[in-house]
Formats: sequence, structure tokens, C-alpha cells
Amino acid sequence: MKMEKLNLPVISMMFGNRAPGADIEVFERFRRWTLEVYNPLQLKATGLKGIDNYQVVRESLEYPSYGLIFHFENWQAWENFAKAPEFAAIQREAVVWVKRGVRDPVWSSAYELVKSYRSEPLTPGKPDTRIENAPVISLEAFLLSTEDEEKYVAWFTEYGNSFIPLFLRLPGFKGCDWYKYAGSRSIRDVREQDYPKYLSIFYFENTQSFDNFVKSPELAAFLKIMRSVFPHGLRYDWYVQYQLVKSLRK
Repeated sequence: MKMEKLNLPVISMMFGNRAPGADIEVFERFRRWTLEVYNPLQLKATGLKGIDNYQVVRESLEYPSYGLIFHFENWQAWENFAKAPEFAAIQREAVVWVKRGVRDPVWSSAYELVKSYRSEPLTPGKPDTRIENAPVISLEAFLLSTEDEEKYVAWFTEYGNSFIPLFLRLPGFKGCDWYKYAGSRSIRDVREQDYPKYLSIFYFENTQSFDNFVKSPELAAFLKIMRSVFPHGLRYDWYVQYQLVKSLRK
């Protein structure tokens, strides 16, 4: 996919599972190696500002159980990362773990930031996908037809995003980022090849804050208005929550 090279932050998502039948101890050794060796090495790459490691909150066959989110300064930094020797060496080793039947890669995709909201103001003119003190995230994306996609973007841009400041008043609601699909650098063994065009990531202080958000009158009002715009309803493509395991920052 050809993207216009804008100077906006980009995240790269690499999520997967323990391969069926894989020894738990061997898999955990791979996870520790990722946290303690692979990630610090990759963080040396120019333009990579941070790496977050996540574990799914509630196990589900529908979504990967663990994952990494890489935070890049912009689209070009993400592109350059593919050529970095640190990434190439680690990808070769990652393929070995797959061939050994230890890991089952599911997602490998990148998203460019469209709009960012924070409970604590960001530096003006410096959008940043990183966030602190928000260990629980909710990944949400709708399954949109071409017609609904245009309507969704227009509605959210003109009206829907006005609800986000209301959400930010809720206790424990730390922020929200809205992303557009930027492409995939999938190695051949990645299971998922199709990704939502638009992705929202909501950030929370803890799982209780997320549960309170789900039950809040603010969200109920938001969904009610959305249903009036999309009378046939919108189905989720992704709707899953993850808990932070470890963050690395530059």
C-alpha cells in the first residue's frame, strides 16, 4: 500500500500466540528473550521512540494473547526500521521460533496517527503515540463497507470526536488515539493479512476504569447517536483489551 509520506507518528503492531502444543516453559523463555534482549536491541534504531509489551486481559480464541506496539516518529522512520540490521537479525530469529513450533504470529501491521487525545495535555505541535500511567488499552475497530467507511470518517471528524473530551473527564480514562492503516510488513508466516482501515486505542488506568467506561452514560449517549447515523448498525472487527507487561522508552 502506497502512503503519502507525512510527518505523523506511526505505530507498528506485532501480536501473536503460543503455538498449539508448544511447551509453556520454552514459550516463556522466548517471551523473556524478547523483553530482555530483542526489544532493547531494536530500540537502538533511529526514529523508534518506544516499545510496549502487552498481554490480553481476557483470553479469547478470536484475538492474539500477547503483542508488541512499536512507536515511531513518523512513516519514514517505520520504513527505515525494516532496513535496520537490528530488525533484520531479530526477524531471522523470529522465523526460527515459528519453525520450531513455539510462537504463532497473528498480526503485523502499522497505523498512522490521525488524532490524539490525552487527559494530560501533550506538547503543542508534537503529537506522540506514547502514553504513561495507562497500563490497560482497548483496541476497537469497526467492520466498515466502502459506503459506511466514508460516512464514519465524516461523522467522526465533524461530530463524533467531540465526545472524547467528555470521556476524558471519567476517572481513569487516560486518552484515546485514532489511527489510519499505514501498511503491513508481514512475514510469510503471519496469519492475518487483512486489517481494519481505522483503529481506535483507548487508554485506561486499570481494568476497573475500563469497566466503568463501558457502563458510563457518556458512552451510552455516544453509541445511541452513532446508531442513529448507522441505522443498520456497525459490527466490530476488533474489540479486545490488553494489559501492559513492560515499556521501553528512549
